[in-house]
Amino acid sequence: MNLIEQFYTLDFPYSNDEKILCASKVAGFPHFRVAVNNMGNPVILLSISNPVRNLSLKNFRLKYLELAHNIECKISENGKTIFESFTVITFTSSNQNLQEYFLRICESLIRSLRTKPTQEQVIDSLNKFIEVFRALNDTPTKTIQGLWSELFVIDVATNPVAMLNYWHNIPQERFDFNSGEEKIEIKSSRNYERIHTFSAEQLNPPINTSILIGSVFIRPSSSGKSIQDLVDSITEKVEDSVELIDKVNTVIIRTLGSSLEQSLKMKFDYQVATESLRFYQYEDIKKIEQISIPTEVTEVRYKSDMTAIEHIELNKLDDKGELFNAI
Repeated sequence: MNLIEQFYTLDFPYSNDEKILCASKVAGFPHFRVAVNNMGNPVILLSISNPVRNLSLKNFRLKYLELAHNIECKISENGKTIFESFTVITFTSSNQNLQEYFLRICESLIRSLRTKPTQEQVIDSLNKFIEVFRALNDTPTKTIQGLWSELFVIDVATNPVAMLNYWHNIPQERFDFNSGEEKIEIKSSRNYERIHTFSAEQLNPPINTSILIGSVFIRPSSSGKSIQDLVDSITEKVEDSVELIDKVNTVIIRTLGSSLEQSLKMKFDYQVATESLRFYQYEDIKKIEQISIPTEVTEVRYKSDMTAIEHIELNKLDDKGELFNAI
């Protein structure tokens, strides 16, 4: 399935009526069509055997996204014209990068539903789909630099599947990757200095916890790789796992929020990142000891200079668990 390629093969419907669409069926998923409306925007059509009557499934209008049920549309398909009622998902931005991102997320939505979806399956999948796009109104929770660095580490890992399984579900989590006893935090720098900001908790973990700090240099580059380039590469490596691909798209939108449109344009030098990536044991990093922080003081953050610290060779680490083995 490649909805982007399929979308670009569609003719433009020259009409003032937004319910007149040019469409084609999604191969292997006969209840779905990808379409283009009179504004040139992508539309996903879902036909189900019975009209949607469940009150928990309502029409929605969000930033860039409109969803409506039981809409009769005039469809031009393979030279024929048909009239049929659909659940209609319309992406309302004309930005090409965002349109393509929308279509990629729709691929996960389509795969999550069986070839003959029940109303219950439709309700569950569409509600999850809507929640993802609600985040486009939210304030970004992390910089594009930080997110790019995490995706870069997943992309170069020996086991991207395991890395994605242990990747945070929400950007606010204390560590980027967490398997319980093993944790990884990725830090990035644009000024080619290994001086990074830590929270007190990141360098004062509970006993019997192993933590690695990844440090990578980031340089903007017009010939570099974007967030979407990394996602495409990771997607190829996780063998089309619906759950993991859906997780990647969800985390990206939750992280970037309202900055998604601008962030998708930014590219960073992949070679610089590859050559500069180093890992350090948290015990070697200078820190404020937990005992020195009064209990009344919270959310302590500080910078620590790692320049003089010797990085570790991952293959020399003893008793590695699944997370550390995945790097």
